Amino acid sequence: MPTKLSQQSEDLAIRFVNTVAWRLKDPSEERLGSPEALLRWLEQNELISAGESRRLASAWKARPDAASAAHDSALRLREAIYAMFLSVIRQRPADAAVMAYLSEFIGRPSTLRLGWHEGRPSWRATQLPDATDDLLKPIALSAAALVTGPRADRLKQCADERGCGWLFVDDSRLKNRRWCSMGDCGNVAKARRHRARAAGGT
Repeated sequence: MPTKLSQQSEDLAIRFVNTVAWRLKDPSEERLGSPEALLRWLEQNELISAGESRRLASAWKARPDAASAAHDSALRLREAIYAMFLSVIRQRPADAAVMAYLSEFIGRPSTLRLGWHEGRPSWRATQLPDATDDLLKPIALSAAALVTGPRADRLKQCADERGCGWLFVDDSRLKNRRWCSMGDCGNVAKARRHRARAAGGT
């Protein structure tokens, strides 16, 4: 499965969906298991600064109900985006309730503003810690941009037989990429085929 560094090249929404590892296995591996893990992910993906992360952590420590609500909202958004992405991959209509939820989420009044951070434009919530849903809106916007843009037909799910389940955008020229990473799941699949051929030849 790809490392954090290789994942950074994927769209924001895909990185968010892929916070469930081994999604097609039972059990899967949850990597956003707490509000603290969510804060770490938001900071690592440059949706909040280190200072904003500390402010939110302090606010959430004082108000565990707010932390739990923000965490629940993040997981609900992630699974809605995953469901929409799967519908695109399988070329079938997405569930109406999922699309309605995502539309409503994107359309909510927001303190989100486009600013200049770390040498490039990026979205920032301007009223933290009160407007924590605004931290998630750039992810929803990323998902909507992907599925309505020219790369939608390149959205795929890793074909690893062990149940990886990570999503990716296939930017290969022939659109024939099958794995989330050739260096991880791809190499495992190649090794498995090699062993099968060797066993069949003996």
